[in-house]
Amino acid sequence: MDKPTSLNISFIVHTPKGRQTNKLRHKIGLAYLPGALPCFEAFGNLPTDLVRENGFVAGRPASEALDMLIVPGGSLVESQTVKGSAAQEILKMADAGKFVLGICSGFQILSRGTDIGRLSATPIFREGLGLIDAEFSPLICTDQVKATIVGASCLTDQVGTEVTGFHCHTYGKITPHKNAKPILVSHVKRLNYHKNIQDLTSGISNKEGNVVGILTHALLDQNPAIIQGITRALDINEEELAQIRTENAKLQKQIQNEVGVATNIYSNKAAAKTKMHKTLLVTALGSGSGKTFIVTGLAGALKKRGVKVGVVKVGGDIRDVVPTLYLIKEPIRNYSSIKIGESGWNAPLDTLKEASRDYECLIIEGAMSTFTGLLMDKVKRPSSTAEVAAMLGVPTVVVAGCEKEGVEGAMVSILSYVRLMQSLGVNVKGVILNKMLLSYLTDEIRQVIKRAFSRANVELLGIVPRINLEGRGAIPEIEIKYEEFGAKAIEIAENSMDLDKIVEVAAPAVETHIDSRQFSEKFKNSLETNLGSDACGRGEKEDCL
Repeated sequence: MDKPTSLNISFIVHTPKGRQTNKLRHKIGLAYLPGALPCFEAFGNLPTDLVRENGFVAGRPASEALDMLIVPGGSLVESQTVKGSAAQEILKMADAGKFVLGICSGFQILSRGTDIGRLSATPIFREGLGLIDAEFSPLICTDQVKATIVGASCLTDQVGTEVTGFHCHTYGKITPHKNAKPILVSHVKRLNYHKNIQDLTSGISNKEGNVVGILTHALLDQNPAIIQGITRALDINEEELAQIRTENAKLQKQIQNEVGVATNIYSNKAAAKTKMHKTLLVTALGSGSGKTFIVTGLAGALKKRGVKVGVVKVGGDIRDVVPTLYLIKEPIRNYSSIKIGESGWNAPLDTLKEASRDYECLIIEGAMSTFTGLLMDKVKRPSSTAEVAAMLGVPTVVVAGCEKEGVEGAMVSILSYVRLMQSLGVNVKGVILNKMLLSYLTDEIRQVIKRAFSRANVELLGIVPRINLEGRGAIPEIEIKYEEFGAKAIEIAENSMDLDKIVEVAAPAVETHIDSRQFSEKFKNSLETNLGSDACGRGEKEDCL
């Protein structure tokens, strides 16, 4: 790699003519398109204006109105909403020497293109705008990271400076070509779900330095040097920066009130009931049960009702909560991932304390099966969703997918799960049957299901039908269209789940001390005594499944 040289690029900024002196001299736009995540981070509290699908800002072309444009992360590659006028305005800004910053999916949009065929036998290539001479292919990283600035650009000329942020991507392998200029290298610890310490290129600019792509989220929020670099390059003084921050606060309030992006569905704060401080953990029989879909719909429906709702993830794969964040317009925070074993960011109790200050209702999405990790001896504790649920004393809802073993098999499985969770001290409050074939679900069968759960001292909170989402846009780790996924999830939550009862079931968490080693041993013993029922172990069959 050639030694980076300093770059003076402030001369390329063009201030639109005719702007009144009592208004901002510089405007920074944020792409506000279906599939974008405009609140996933704060972007240094710099954006003052929104660029919509028509490429306009308050009636003017973005290339004329703006000095800088930020294209955020999200599912922009999958949603393919950066096209037509929006794409043309980005190209015009770049050609005029104005600043364009793409983050994660926004970076991919600015590149040559992305192979999104992670689980495909052949590449599935989506072309980008070609402003950055690089291509992307599958590589998963969901870690908090440190990174080093290795090249000057419109972000900063402080080469050698260490910065921080986090990664949240599925397609993170960058192949640079001859006109690509590396500007950022991340020092990652985990890749593709495993410990794998590497230095990876995570930021590239064009040769001129005015078009930049980075994979590292929160770079502008956590690192003053980046903000200082941008303001110097744009010739923004302290007084104007304060004005920009004031406009940004107004903008954030505006966009956070909408559920999703460009939906025209708004949070009904006037209808919100008295303030609550509740928590709910949603777990499942296993991966593929549909807990991400359930959590997304539940959070989106509560957002519509005017509830200040937040979501965190057990384990390190924060990609699972991104569809929810798309709807509720909340950012990833340092506590958004609960650490289990070697995966995740923050201790469970610390997450609960910090998140409880920010939200009226906190939803915790579990990882994989409730019990996954409990049989692993040589790992840090807690190592499972079950331990997290027990130590937080949080009301827990179990999701069971019914498409593989039918409602009959699902009932047997979920009742076994519930009994075992209860024997381990988990506060199980309800169940949701997901992916149900409703055609033969008679009133009599419904009553049998309700009575079975009633005997197990849990509430039936919903019977969710099987649904079909077009194409591959059904699960977060492959290819997802947030707007379609989120809209369907809210529809199902409102029509197939008892939202009032779910809110009633949720409650403040009660911190409970558990010995994780003893917890694991009790689980092992339960496997040998008929899944946690002491009565079964004694042969009292009326209490057995």
